[in-house]
Amino acid sequence: MRAMKNSVLLLCFSPLRRDPRVLRQLRLLRETYDVATCGFGPAPDGVEEHYEIPDARTAWWPTDLKYAGAYLAARQFARFYRHEPRVKAALELVPKGRFDVILANDLNTVPLALLLEPHRGVHADLHEWEPRLPGSGINWRLLGLPYSGWHLRQAQRASSVTTVAPGIAAAYEREYGLSSAVVTNAADYAEQEPQPVAAPLRLVHSGGSNPARRLDLMIEAMRGVEGATLEFMLMSTGEGAIDALKKQAAGMDNVTFRDPVPYADLVPTLNAYDVGVFLLPPTNYNYEMALPNKLYEYLQARLGIVIGPSPEMARVVRAHRLGVVSEDFTVESFREAIRALTVATVREFKQNSHRAAGELSSEMAARPWVEAIEAILR
Repeated sequence: MRAMKNSVLLLCFSPLRRDPRVLRQLRLLRETYDVATCGFGPAPDGVEEHYEIPDARTAWWPTDLKYAGAYLAARQFARFYRHEPRVKAALELVPKGRFDVILANDLNTVPLALLLEPHRGVHADLHEWEPRLPGSGINWRLLGLPYSGWHLRQAQRASSVTTVAPGIAAAYEREYGLSSAVVTNAADYAEQEPQPVAAPLRLVHSGGSNPARRLDLMIEAMRGVEGATLEFMLMSTGEGAIDALKKQAAGMDNVTFRDPVPYADLVPTLNAYDVGVFLLPPTNYNYEMALPNKLYEYLQARLGIVIGPSPEMARVVRAHRLGVVSEDFTVESFREAIRALTVATVREFKQNSHRAAGELSSEMAARPWVEAIEAILR
């Protein structure tokens, strides 16, 4: 007879099969616990049980609550929250008290996790700096920000909290008294070697096509660059963003596009390149403090790295001598950072990525999740 394991629910309002952070949690915990998931889309591989929120119920605005905005204005946040379509769907799908521990991903699932009444407790994994999502307009300041504050008060009821970067953890502590450990978006350790450096240098950018990330600036930075090419591997976020980028790059011999690959194939695919690039202007606090998946995917692919001076990313790149940090976020500065690359320096950067791959892998970074679940069950 199989020994009874404690049960853990991974809860996230995202398409789980392509959410790297949730997939990492699943791989980490499934050997020790019976792990279930609740979120958008079909079940991830290796999960014991899955509660799929239907496509028609993934929105956050309550369509069945008359005068929903008035509930926000009146600070009736709990009632508003229970009427969010995604929350209502989850409450209908997941039995209360079914799980020992719930790992709630992102602030927006923490109240739901508490409503589902796990036997032992809730761990909150805050992926970003939530008080400034999704914007800073007048409606957000008057209605959204207080609603976010209510979510944060719910997070204070969690047994433990993690977030993605030291700067964001410090901000939660400073502004909300919310103590959190850090689990970076480190990629799984990849058993592979740095590939020989090509001439011209093969630069790559992988990720989403969200126009807010200003991917157009990297295209402009390649104008007039010799000795290097840049290939984009983008997942569509809709709105014709990729087509707009292709139109911008028309006539440029050193900028190309290729289809994205499944996440499991991403790091092996990136291994064929020389340098991963990312210029992210700090147009909001989360972008300023970004420490994204792609930085660690480039590292595990044994690439050199060129980034803008985003403080969290720059700290990692400089500490391990992984690449070049541009002076500022302008096109001109990023272009000069690319032009500064040589075959010899890129070879050194790739070797440094190889040396740092074990230390900066998810297997090392994710220890606070394991410790948090163990502490809740103790």
